[in-house]
Amino acid sequence: MKWKFLLFDLDNTLLDFPADEEMAFQKLYAKWRFDRSIPYSREMLERYAACNRRWWDRFERKECTKPELFVGRFADFLEETGLRGEPEELHQDYFTFLATGGVPLPGALELLERLSPTFELYVVTNGNAPTAKTRIAQSGVGRYIMGYFVSEAIGVGKPDPRYFQYVFEHIPGFEKEKAVLIGDSVSSDILGAKGVGLESIYLPPPWEEPKPNSPADYVVRNFTELEELLTK
Repeated sequence: MKWKFLLFDLDNTLLDFPADEEMAFQKLYAKWRFDRSIPYSREMLERYAACNRRWWDRFERKECTKPELFVGRFADFLEETGLRGEPEELHQDYFTFLATGGVPLPGALELLERLSPTFELYVVTNGNAPTAKTRIAQSGVGRYIMGYFVSEAIGVGKPDPRYFQYVFEHIPGFEKEKAVLIGDSVSSDILGAKGVGLESIYLPPPWEEPKPNSPADYVVRNFTELEELLTK
């Protein structure tokens, strides 16, 4: 086998982030009761999710800080919908609810169980440190990994080379030529790995087709293909 160290992205690679996001947002909407005349709907979730994606794109381009992202997405959501609320408090409540999630993608835990006797498994993720910790534990992922690295705790995130350098320096006996990153984001995972000379495997979530012309070293469509690649 070619690799020893497997660096897994978390959301949409191992965990079903849309499921956790929807759960957290529904609880947030119920608590705040923004406008009794505008009940929760899938449209409201989609409008928040669009704001969230825009801010994450800005963060990856180094156009904002993580605290600005966390609050800015809710400020934009309130402005675009006309609902009333306090962005900072919404951010805090949202993370409280998100921390109760941790839905693994179908087959993720079974894959990690089969891989863990042979490989050293780690999680590399952008996000909130306390939330990531609880979701990793509650999902069952924590049973199979040797450690995890959250951008908020490090101070920089993917695709910044400093994030990856921190990861390399904090994995005992790490050898970059024996490591590969597995993730769903071209901008943060694949290009981040490419920027530091780390091999990468592009694995889209089950609800997406692989993006064409990926700069990843390898492209797989599902966990079955991933396992075949890792163990051949």
